[in-house]
Amino acid sequence: MTACKKTAAGSHFLMKRHMKKRNLKNLFLSGGLSFDEFMRINHLVWQRNRKILKITSVLSMFMGALFLVYSLISKSSTWLPYFILIVGSVIIYVLSRVTERSESIVLATFLCYGQLMLVCTYAGILSAQTTNYAIPATSIVVFIALLPLSIDDRLIRMYSFMVTESLIYLIVSRLFKSPEAFYLDIINLVTFCVIGMVLYGFISIRNIREIYQGVRIESIQKSIISSMATVVEERDESTGGHIARTEDYVCSLIEKMKSQQRYSHERSEYYDNIIIAAPMHDIGKIKIPDAILNKPGKLTPEEYAIMKKHTVYGAEIIEKTMKDVEEEDYYEVACNIAKYHHERFDGTGYPDGLKGEEIPLEARIMALCDVYDALVSERVYKKPIPEDEAQKIIEECSGTQFDPDLAALFLQCVRNK
Repeated sequence: MTACKKTAAGSHFLMKRHMKKRNLKNLFLSGGLSFDEFMRINHLVWQRNRKILKITSVLSMFMGALFLVYSLISKSSTWLPYFILIVGSVIIYVLSRVTERSESIVLATFLCYGQLMLVCTYAGILSAQTTNYAIPATSIVVFIALLPLSIDDRLIRMYSFMVTESLIYLIVSRLFKSPEAFYLDIINLVTFCVIGMVLYGFISIRNIREIYQGVRIESIQKSIISSMATVVEERDESTGGHIARTEDYVCSLIEKMKSQQRYSHERSEYYDNIIIAAPMHDIGKIKIPDAILNKPGKLTPEEYAIMKKHTVYGAEIIEKTMKDVEEEDYYEVACNIAKYHHERFDGTGYPDGLKGEEIPLEARIMALCDVYDALVSERVYKKPIPEDEAQKIIEECSGTQFDPDLAALFLQCVRNK
């Protein structure tokens, strides 16, 4: 082997070692992902954590109640930790439900780690008892080992927490318990915490990678559908720039809506989904024949009936392409926009003749932006009209074709731009 080959082989070996070290580091710090990849899905990880938190809070209440009843029946004096566990679990459960719609990662972190600290307090009080007869240490440690499953978090953080908690437990146990009880605690901690850490590692890494893979698939799906929407616009010779302009109108209207009390309760994620899905509103036109799509004159009743089917076609395309996405809210918003953006507020629209607030909010938003752009833009069958005339038409159709509240906000947006 030449010196050059030896150098190359050595470099390859060092690179493999570096990759292993980096992968091991990423495994503990970010579930096997790079830091950037982990931060990309961090909010989704915590969304899942909060759902699991409610389940584990109920489990905590049940355990506390069970042990409290046992201590009262056996006339044991160790009822305080169980009472603390019940009260703390109820508080965390209530806070989790009350703040369910909050998107704050800080709040989710506080609640999840609050539950862990609660169990630390619970275990600490029990470890100070002189014997293990009131409640076997095994059940305590099993609960402590299972609790971290409520957080799909970084291994290094959770392992550090579990090891620290175990050491504190053993120190207190050594101070207050008999040697026989202390040795039993050592066996329990070594057995159940090691098993718990291994299980937690597998589940946490699997969940994090599953979430990341779902995000990647959704990103690809959204890109495909957006590309299809662009293809539709290129086929329709009369709608150049329609997608970009309607998206701008949607963004402006949503910003206005956020400042109104009536719409302020909606999550920002919901509004983001509307903006992302807006370019897909006419995606069903991909199945409309060119002869109808680009006809320079007025459509016949038969041709118009075919054209109206683009709403149903659009929903079908989105359903087939995105039915397995992790974010079901986004999928629902995209389908509603594609299918219902030609419904009228008075119930005379298509395809289903929905009326008033039966029409999804996202579709009512899209209807305004779509029609306004059609009015002020040139089409193969019409010339553009001045913006002040288009605004007058929107105002006249408020309450019949359009949601009156949204129409008023939309007119404020286009008049003040």
